[in-house]
Amino acid sequence: MVHYINLNYKPDENDLIAMYYVEKAPDCDDLKQACEEIAKESSIGTWTEIATLSSDIADKLKPSAFYIDPETNIVKIAYTRELFEADNMSQILSAIAGNIFGMKALKNLRLLDVSFPNDMIKAYKGPKYGIEGIRKITGIKGRPLLGTIVKPKVGLNEIEHARVCGEAWKGGLDIVKDDENLTSMKFN
Repeated sequence: MVHYINLNYKPDENDLIAMYYVEKAPDCDDLKQACEEIAKESSIGTWTEIATLSSDIADKLKPSAFYIDPETNIVKIAYTRELFEADNMSQILSAIAGNIFGMKALKNLRLLDVSFPNDMIKAYKGPKYGIEGIRKITGIKGRPLLGTIVKPKVGLNEIEHARVCGEAWKGGLDIVKDDENLTSMKFN
């Protein structure tokens, strides 16, 4: 069995550190158990034991919950850099701010802060155009941009998606944003 709590762990500059506010559910024994569940679900584990989770994998990839404060309900978890694609913010957020928010062990969970390793910060290029670039492309200055997100968020083919975008622009919107779940899916 893999254990994710290590209060003696000292994070280094290669760790991604997530700080959470945690309230345990009534069925959960204590804050430590809740923290264990968060670290497990957000990395290499899940709600049940995994027969194929070897000690080699665990030693290489498991995070360490190194700070648990029962007075404030603040916990900190250090994730090894190898768990993440440095320039894939969607993948990073799905790990540290995804399924864990629906766990039965938790009554309330809030991601308060994330500290990224320097190589991840350097690898992430940020928005392609930025605010000024979008304003230059749209020709809109001196007022907020008005936009929408195409729904359904996934499932439309390119013709349907383009039709919805065109209707939004004809209706007076400035920009149309892809939903964050719309990635390079084969069916879209």
